[in-house]
Amino acid sequence: MKTLQHAAGLAAQVRDNGQAPTRRVYACGGVFEEAISLPQGVDLWGGRLCAGGDWSYGGPLDGQHALTVIAPPVGIPVRVLGGDDAVLAGEDATSVIVGVRAVAADASASDGKSSIAMVLSHGARAIVRASEIYAGDGKDGEPGEDAPSFRANAGVVGNNGADACTADVALGALPVVTVCGDGIESRGGYGGDGGLETGGDGASGLPEPVGNPDERGLGGFGASSMACKEGQKGADGAPAERAAGALADGLLGVDGWAGVRGEDGKKGGVGQGGGGGGGGKGRDDFMNACPTGRPQGGAAGGSGGSGGCGGEGGKGGDYGGASIAIVALYGSDLTVVDSKVLGAKGGDGGVGGTGQWGGAGYGGGNGGRGLVTDKSVGCRGGFGGRGGRGGDAGGGLGGHSLGIGSVGASVTLLPDATVLPGQAGTGGLGGNATPEALSGTGNDGTALFWYRFDEQDPEAPR
Repeated sequence: MKTLQHAAGLAAQVRDNGQAPTRRVYACGGVFEEAISLPQGVDLWGGRLCAGGDWSYGGPLDGQHALTVIAPPVGIPVRVLGGDDAVLAGEDATSVIVGVRAVAADASASDGKSSIAMVLSHGARAIVRASEIYAGDGKDGEPGEDAPSFRANAGVVGNNGADACTADVALGALPVVTVCGDGIESRGGYGGDGGLETGGDGASGLPEPVGNPDERGLGGFGASSMACKEGQKGADGAPAERAAGALADGLLGVDGWAGVRGEDGKKGGVGQGGGGGGGGKGRDDFMNACPTGRPQGGAAGGSGGSGGCGGEGGKGGDYGGASIAIVALYGSDLTVVDSKVLGAKGGDGGVGGTGQWGGAGYGGGNGGRGLVTDKSVGCRGGFGGRGGRGGDAGGGLGGHSLGIGSVGASVTLLPDATVLPGQAGTGGLGGNATPEALSGTGNDGTALFWYRFDEQDPEAPR
């Protein structure tokens, strides 16, 4: 046969004369740049010395190419099928793999990051004997995407109040609104009405602040025995904290291993709108502020400026690729005899993305101008609060380095088996974090000769 895969397929089929499948593939020593899927119950006997046509087995000590080397440029070199795929070869059959060197290229799994040399599918049974199973290096995780470098949307300047002597009751300035991307609004408070005997109070800005900050965007008092008061500055939006780094172990599946990204940063809080300024009054101690024949009301207060939007959060850092020589899935049975099973370098987790600065709050509108008395003047609206900075994201999980990774599988290692990990990848830093800062850092990968992942639903999608 020209390819190992074609030979494996024929070995699993009933022959033309009705005889049972041969269930065995003999392969010459040398390099095969292909990934193969071995039906359960089909043996692969590599390392044949084919010169002279004797097809004898020389063993791994007969030279560099004595073993059958399966080394595709991409993909997982060897799969042993099980479950529904095992029907061709008999459900209870065990595949024996002898005289094979499976070599995974760096970052060659389907995620483009991990390197896996062999996978035993659900229910597969395999004995690896006198062989070498080598994973390549995992790829470092990509850094998380930074939020925009420019500030989030800023607030709007409040409206000015009407002047005194323009109406007996001058309506307070209308509010201004900033609509942020998540639908939350920052609204400056209404300005207080200008009246005859008293001025109206300004309204507080929105949204209401969390907690009890010093500046709460309260509306200013209207003029009575004293002149009006300006609206208070709105509370700044709360900055989001750095998100958590990746903590879980990731999942094993038919494509090898899927890691965990760092958490995305959360959005910063919206700045509160400033309070509306208090309104003035037209009469003070029997003195009219307005000339006879004109409306007698005092000036209206300016509305508060709206606050800035909260900044967007950064995106979590990606996970580093794993380096796992053999993955054994649910219900599979693996035995390793007189063989080398080696992991290599796991990829480092990616750093988390940085958050965006919140938008600036803007000033309130001016109160209306007055005549004759100080109490006829309308007061200014308060500044809107700044939007909170978006959160920096967490770092990605470092890639594992394992000789064998299993979940719900039976694994037997005989004393003459050499199963070793390489170096695990380090977890990615959180966005804007220093190496000394632990906040937001993803977990390092695990380096073990054999690691059993937590049991999960075998029917769940991978």
